[in-house]
Amino acid sequence: MAETTIEIEIDGNRHRVAVERLGPDPARFRIAWGGVTRVVDARRIDAETLSLVLVDGGSGSHTVRCVDAAGDGALDVHVGGAVVRALVDVGRARFTGLGARDGERGGGQHVTAPMPGKVVRLLVAPGDEVEAGQGVVVVEAMKMENELTAPRPGRIAEVAVAEGASVEAEKVLVVIE
Repeated sequence: MAETTIEIEIDGNRHRVAVERLGPDPARFRIAWGGVTRVVDARRIDAETLSLVLVDGGSGSHTVRCVDAAGDGALDVHVGGAVVRALVDVGRARFTGLGARDGERGGGQHVTAPMPGKVVRLLVAPGDEVEAGQGVVVVEAMKMENELTAPRPGRIAEVAVAEGASVEAEKVLVVIE
C-alpha cells in the first residue's frame, strides 16, 4: 500500500497522520504523526475494535474502539479507559470499516470491507430493516471472522457481495438507506 495521509482533528487541533502498510503482512503499518514514527501490528477484533501492538520505536499494546456514536461523522475513540472525540477525513473508511458518511459516495451509508478477506456469511437481505450496531455481514480476514455492523438504523438498499466472494479493502459490501 502506498502511504496514505489522514487528517484528524482532536480538541480543535488538526493532525496529519501518514499510514503505510509494510511488506507482505497485511496487519503491519508504519504510522507517522507529529514527528514520531512507529511500526504497529493492527488486528481487527470486531467491527469497531482494533488491537494495536507497538513493534518498534516503543512498546506496549492497546485496544482501541472507534464508534460513530452521535451519527455526525465524528468518532469516539476509546483507549485505555479514556474517550477522545475525533473528526477524521474520508480516508477513515479504510481503517475503521465504517464507510463513508451519508452522501459522500451517494446512495446511502456504505458498510465496507476494512481489509482484504472472504465473505463467509450474509446476515441481511435487501429490504431488511436494521438497527445501529446490528450485524450485516461476516468477513474472514487473517483467519479471523469479523462481523461488520450497521453504523446507523435504516433499510438495506443493496447487498453488493455474495457469500464466498473475495473482497478487497474498501469494497462496498452493504448499502443502508
